[in-house]
Amino acid sequence: MAIESRRVQLTGGSTFIVSLPQEWIKRNGIGKGSLVSMDINGEDLRIFPGEEVRKEITRTMEISQSVTEELLQRSMISVYISGFDTLIIRSSSYLSQGVRDVVKKFTRLVMGVEIFEESARSIVLQNVLDSNSFPLSNALKRMIMNVQNMFQDTIRAVEKNENELMDSIISRDDEVDRYHFYIMKEIGNQKVEGGELTFYLIFSRILERIADHSVNICILMKNGEINSEEKKKTVLDFMNFCNEILQKSTTAFMGSDLQSLNTIINSKDQIRRMKSSVMEKKFNDVTVSSIMEEISRIGLYSTDIAEITMDRYIYRNQTVKV
Repeated sequence: MAIESRRVQLTGGSTFIVSLPQEWIKRNGIGKGSLVSMDINGEDLRIFPGEEVRKEITRTMEISQSVTEELLQRSMISVYISGFDTLIIRSSSYLSQGVRDVVKKFTRLVMGVEIFEESARSIVLQNVLDSNSFPLSNALKRMIMNVQNMFQDTIRAVEKNENELMDSIISRDDEVDRYHFYIMKEIGNQKVEGGELTFYLIFSRILERIADHSVNICILMKNGEINSEEKKKTVLDFMNFCNEILQKSTTAFMGSDLQSLNTIINSKDQIRRMKSSVMEKKFNDVTVSSIMEEISRIGLYSTDIAEITMDRYIYRNQTVKV
């Protein structure tokens, strides 16, 4: 691939023009009035002849009679992340009701996928959503809000021992997964270019893990109990401390100064000390020790968010004030 330098010219006081290489013009049969297309990706600009016609991506899944529901769902999520416009799910004989139920559950689990047509042997799905209509920044903001609310509600559920609220938190994990899968799909299919995609992908994965730990706390509470006020206070104090770090780090992702981020990152040691302090009390309580482990993971993941936010801040700014 040859790289040529061309000087930009200004015409009409506001229009910038650059000449195209003569050899490229001849090779592609371009003349006066010919159409060229431009692909703009951040700071990069790609020019190619003619009008770009995007090729539709059609994928097919052949379903055997022995496929398990778990394998089918995982495979469909992988196909979604790899990207498709149309997905044909078919069988040589017929699709069982179990398979149809998994497909319908899949359309609720991911974003922008709808059932287009059904027959005895096949189901056709279409993907109707991408980052042109729903930007990744919007998906990430909604994901942040959901995760923040999940952990705040988890604190309340532990404090009040509200089983109904715990069930709500557990069910909301699917919504967080929806955004995570969507971000993975769009980035994996190069809908977003440049270094930003790395930070979005890592941040999305961390948020998904924090949501999982909130769910784990609720499951532990439903299967056990904290049988003294002293233990509950210890757990709640730790949860509130880690929640403050989570709120600060997720809010800071969209822009913050380095000193504030560094303060959040330095909370790692305090999180570990608080966890160790509880373990040293030897409560001899499996539920409490397991919940403390889940809380500490949320706290440490929150400091990881601050670290990648600092990396992103420096990546985006040519001049950095320390």
